Amino acid sequence: MAFREKMLWASASATLLLWGWYFARFVTQLQAGRFDQGVAVGNFITTIALLVAVQIVAAIVLAIMSGREASAPADDRERAFALGGYRVAYFVLAALVVTLMLAGPILLRIANEWTPAPPPGMAPVLLGNALLFALVAAELAHSGYQLFRYRRGG
Repeated sequence: MAFREKMLWASASATLLLWGWYFARFVTQLQAGRFDQGVAVGNFITTIALLVAVQIVAAIVLAIMSGREASAPADDRERAFALGGYRVAYFVLAALVVTLMLAGPILLRIANEWTPAPPPGMAPVLLGNALLFALVAAELAHSGYQLFRYRRGG
């Protein structure tokens, strides 16, 4: 397995696990009717800090295990995989943003039904998290496409 593929697996796993934790907590707090914006901001900052730490540790460990391969420049095949991944990610991000624009009023209505008395300023928080979800989904599509190409053999 190539160094860049290993990094993609580590990155995609960390992204899925940590952002999955964040969004699960966000929805749970919304449904329970005890949404606290301070706690949500703390969860967001914690998720970002953990993601950065995990990425750094994974990069160091994989670089040590891979030796010279870690510092080798990307070959044409790897660059093509990355370019294809960016195309897929852009499509996913654009599609989700347009969908959120059209479904925004529905999302806000659902949020009002989930929480008995929505706190003031809930609309921007919900929409911001929906956009964050779109960004995370695009990143996972980017990694997923590249991993698919690596596994398929290019």
